[in-house]
Amino acid sequence: MAKSQLQLMQERMAYVNTMLAKGYLFVTLAELEQFRPVLPLAIVKRITSAILKGEDKVPVLAKQFTTFRTKLAAHNEQQQRLAQCAELNNKGMECERWGDIAGAIQAYEENVQLGYPAHHAYKRLLVLYRKAKDYKNELRIAQRACRVFPKDDSYKQRREKAKELIKRASSKS
Repeated sequence: MAKSQLQLMQERMAYVNTMLAKGYLFVTLAELEQFRPVLPLAIVKRITSAILKGEDKVPVLAKQFTTFRTKLAAHNEQQQRLAQCAELNNKGMECERWGDIAGAIQAYEENVQLGYPAHHAYKRLLVLYRKAKDYKNELRIAQRACRVFPKDDSYKQRREKAKELIKRASSKS
């Protein structure tokens, strides 16, 4: 037998009251949309379910909801740093293409200072400093790369080679 409208409304109200008592908020789909990049999979599934049921609100734990703004701000900052990293890498590559090694080094150094964990700037600086026989800067970049990428043995090997080259250069002096 089909449930009456009154029964459906009573069940819905009981559900809403239970969720509120458990610390949930009912957040509109439109409001949640702004947090899409940082939403946990469970919330995304609830959104999908709500859409399929024709609902416009989703239950979200109040504690969890308050973290969304912080997570979104961190996500946006990370995206901004990624874009800046790519821009500096492109600038460095363009400088190299035109033979402006000093300009390339400057762009890659800015990228390293930015602190975004991407390999390109580190690898290019190591090559450029080695070609210029600037072993101290090569060592500095290799050491920094070892801190940023602790699992990458190639930077550890490069660090040891730079130390060796510095020793050789100082013994010739």
